[in-house]
Amino acid sequence: MSAKIRVLGIALVLVGAFGALVPFVGPLFGYTMGSNTEPWVITELRVTLQLIPGLVAILGGSIMVAGGSRARLGAVLALLGGIWFTVGMEIWPAWSGSDGMMMGANWRTIASSLGYHDGTGVVIIVVAAYGLGAISAHSHSSSGVTSSRPDAGRSGEREPTRA
Repeated sequence: MSAKIRVLGIALVLVGAFGALVPFVGPLFGYTMGSNTEPWVITELRVTLQLIPGLVAILGGSIMVAGGSRARLGAVLALLGGIWFTVGMEIWPAWSGSDGMMMGANWRTIASSLGYHDGTGVVIIVVAAYGLGAISAHSHSSSGVTSSRPDAGRSGEREPTRA
C-alpha cells in the first residue's frame, strides 16, 4: 500500500478525533455549540452527531493506515462518517422529536457549526474520497494492467491508435 494512502488514513484519524472530541473539550476553551456548554457531559446529541461519526472516521482511517486489501473498506467507512457529520444535524430532529437547535447568525455560531459538523464532515469526505481514488489507482497499477483492451499485448498485435 502506498505511503499516500497511509498519510490520508492518518489525516482521517486526526480529523475524526477532532470531530469526536470537540463537543467534550471545546467548552473548556469557549468553543461551544448550542445550549450545552459544559465540557465532558455525555448527551444523546453529542454521541449521535459527533462521537459516533468521529469514531467511524477514526476506524476507517486506521484501516487505511494498516493497508492491505481492506483499505478501500476503511475509506468507505470514513466517507460514511463524514457524510453523517455533514447531514446528521439536519436529520437528527426527525427521529428525536426535536425542533432542532435554534442558533443565531453571528460569526461565532457559524464557526461552531463548521467545526462541529459541516466543516469536519466535508474534510473527512474529501480526504476519504481522495483515498478511494488513490486506492483504486494503486490497485490498478499493482495489477500490471496497462491497457483497457483485454487482448492488447498479445504477440503480433498492436493497440489501435486514435486520431
